[in-house]
Amino acid sequence: MGGTGGLKLPFKLLGIPVRLDYSFLLILPLFAYIIGSQLPAYAELFRTALGISVDVSGITQGVTPWVLGLAGALGLFASVIVHELGHAVVARLYGVEVREIRLWFLGGVAQFDQMPKQRGAEAVVAIVGPIVSFAIGFGLLRLAPSLTGSSALVMLVGYVGITNVALALFNLIPAIPMDGGRVLRSLLALVLPQERATLVSTTVSGIMAIALGLYGFFSLQLWLVVMAFFIYNAGRMEAQASLLAQAFEGKTVADLMTPNPVTVTPDMRLAHFLQLIHFRPHTGYPVVDAAGELLGFARMAAAKHKPSQSGADDRGPIGDPFGRQSGGSEAVQEQQLAEVDPDATVADILEPAETIDQGASAMDALKRIGEGRLGRLVVTDAAGKVVGLLSKTDLVRELTKGQDAGPKRPV
Repeated sequence: MGGTGGLKLPFKLLGIPVRLDYSFLLILPLFAYIIGSQLPAYAELFRTALGISVDVSGITQGVTPWVLGLAGALGLFASVIVHELGHAVVARLYGVEVREIRLWFLGGVAQFDQMPKQRGAEAVVAIVGPIVSFAIGFGLLRLAPSLTGSSALVMLVGYVGITNVALALFNLIPAIPMDGGRVLRSLLALVLPQERATLVSTTVSGIMAIALGLYGFFSLQLWLVVMAFFIYNAGRMEAQASLLAQAFEGKTVADLMTPNPVTVTPDMRLAHFLQLIHFRPHTGYPVVDAAGELLGFARMAAAKHKPSQSGADDRGPIGDPFGRQSGGSEAVQEQQLAEVDPDATVADILEPAETIDQGASAMDALKRIGEGRLGRLVVTDAAGKVVGLLSKTDLVRELTKGQDAGPKRPV
């Protein structure tokens, strides 16, 4: 899970930002309601499984169960944060930068720039989370019987303790992105190539996800079906990420970019700018000044939708309210040119360029393009001059080339 949505807490934990996803803010009151309404069931579980007796007669009246439910939900998610902090601290020991810890409706995740590359390191980072949760759980369950003076406190401590143990056990399921799945892949990578280890572990993840989903469906536990869907898709994404890493290994932006791209100046008329579509099938061009310094980026789509002084709008060809072109006919193109303000220039549609250094890694470029809005990066040298253009097409071409060069299996 990525992105920058949600609420960022006004403090950091061990220097790590914590963000609450909007889905977490929706699920928190639901958790509080479920916990508060299930206090007698939890008390029975404590008695039969742990030998801890809780008198619920005084904590199921008025607002008390809902206060306890909210406290239990907050305690659970606080435990998730500590679980993720365990991952983050160990990842730092391997030199990995931790961007943030994010809470969402399925729990939490510590977001790293990348997983540590050392052999077996992923297993070490992954196993720390369940160890932390086990430690919290067993500590609280040992503490709970000594709190006999307060049924509410026994219930709260017991609930957070037992859910931490459950959290640790659930995370040990050998399915990516669960901690157990990452431990499995890391251990497999000790004897197999990384790509093969990922393939085996993601295959196991898919099987586990299907089994979990079927169990959740027939036992009418909807959250297990949702979790199974998440695990299945996360496994597929992990496999795709491994394929990309293999294809782009050792490659830099300079290896993949289109060199010496066509550039335009800010004083070029938009009518002339649109004519470039006849010569170059690009969706936009870097804009430079007379000295060759990069000023920004100009998109063809922005030029086509620039209203004319006569009041023409951006609805596109007549009869199509969605702005689609009909086959790129000359009549449509002439209509678009006629609608362009004759005095408008590229400067009128100039927007900030998304740049990258030609020595940057291909994987870094892939991430930047995915996070950007233009779908392409202007490549610059150490002096800031434009030396190339890198688009999704360039990356797909390299990925396809890598697949074509791979081993062929007989049909």
